[in-house]
Amino acid sequence: MSYRPGTSVVVQSLPTPRSAPTDTGTWFVVGQTDAGPLTPQPVRSLADFTRIFGSRVAALSATLYDSLDTYFNEGGNLAYVTRVVGPTPVVASHNLLDGSAGTSLVAKAKGPGAGSDTTHGNSLKVAVLAGTVSGFRIQVQASDATVLETSGDLTVQQDAVNWSVYSNYIDITLGASALVPAVAAAASLTGGTDDKANIVDASYLISLNNIGFNLGPGQVSVPGRTSDTGHTQLTAHAQANNRVALLDLPDTATTATLTASGVAARGGGNSQYGAAFTPWVQVPGIVSGTVRTVPPSAFIAALCARNDASDNNPNEACAGDNGVANYVTGISQTIFDNDPATRQTLSLSSVNVIRNIPGGVKNYGWRSLVDPAGSLSTWVNFGNCRLAMSILADADVIAEDNVFSQIDGAGVEIGHFNGQLTAMMMDYYQVGALYGVSPADAFYVDTSDAVNTPTTISNNELHAIINVKMSPFAEFVQIAVVKVPITGTV
Repeated sequence: MSYRPGTSVVVQSLPTPRSAPTDTGTWFVVGQTDAGPLTPQPVRSLADFTRIFGSRVAALSATLYDSLDTYFNEGGNLAYVTRVVGPTPVVASHNLLDGSAGTSLVAKAKGPGAGSDTTHGNSLKVAVLAGTVSGFRIQVQASDATVLETSGDLTVQQDAVNWSVYSNYIDITLGASALVPAVAAAASLTGGTDDKANIVDASYLISLNNIGFNLGPGQVSVPGRTSDTGHTQLTAHAQANNRVALLDLPDTATTATLTASGVAARGGGNSQYGAAFTPWVQVPGIVSGTVRTVPPSAFIAALCARNDASDNNPNEACAGDNGVANYVTGISQTIFDNDPATRQTLSLSSVNVIRNIPGGVKNYGWRSLVDPAGSLSTWVNFGNCRLAMSILADADVIAEDNVFSQIDGAGVEIGHFNGQLTAMMMDYYQVGALYGVSPADAFYVDTSDAVNTPTTISNNELHAIINVKMSPFAEFVQIAVVKVPITGTV
């Protein structure tokens, strides 16, 4: 019974629902790692990454590790990492036996792979200890016998399964036996492999498809993957999930190679959902005095996150003064720095160039993959592409808020719906993302009788159309200096 005035505190079995994510600065990134789960994992630091996916391994996870290191040091704050493996990966495991040698429980690593460090895959050990008071305990050790985790006292097998849900290292499933496991010394997990030698295009597509629409908008890339197929997969994913794709082009100074790659990336009908960048960037090496070369998508993803967080305007070009590097120290190809004619040729082929100029490394292009001479030319501005992504994400939240709302004959609900969308668009207008001398000149939310007709209403539908002018950016700045005679008037 509740008494008023007073308070009530309750325990719920399910968390309170949260609104859909709308942070346009999030980076969705796919690549090879040494260990870890195959589902997208939120990562907010390099320490998070190594805890979940293992350490930096040359020729395997180094590209992804270095890319995330660049992203976080350049101002990125949230990445969803999705691992790619071959077609037949195997999770390392070990059977925990009962007193009669039956399989009581099966301990498995959190994801497939052998694991080359001491805390993942085949390197993990699992022991069964006697309970401190009663029952049994599960202990997880590294390959050097360092204790990583120890459960509390467990009574029945299901207790161990439930405990493993919160383990950082293993999952536990029930075995064939109905008996609890017997005390046993630490034994290694075995059999883990990621089948990386057989990774193909389809493997990357599976990983991209694991990144659901429900995780919200943001940038998506596969650092270092420069193939035409890889680019097409990324832009198709971006179109289907309201994201934008950041494409890495080959690390070359050959203009013809870059322009061919940029033009090819336009294929598939999704050119307004991606942008391509060159050259690769350089960051401090693992060993002092050395450098690492990193795919440019990591740098660009960080610029998006940094700028969106500072001014809440995804329409802003993350280039020029908004594209200055904080952690990147150089670029792999400098041939385009002092060659404006070639940079224009690249730009017309949807290739954005990162430059090393006075003041440091800067991103110096913000065009989408759209052909400037084609039918989608109004989407050449990549900022407009990102703005559309943001508007769609925000509008989706408002739409969800109005599902099951009562559509009254007096138009109160339709007016409320219009007010929500108008307030959302005003936020964009106030930061300059929409072009107009007044809000009415910049956008119009139409929920009139022409949109919400008797037919649509009787079909239990609520409709709105948002007409919008998106602000352009200055890609070329010209200043004329006129010398006036001293006897003239300025």
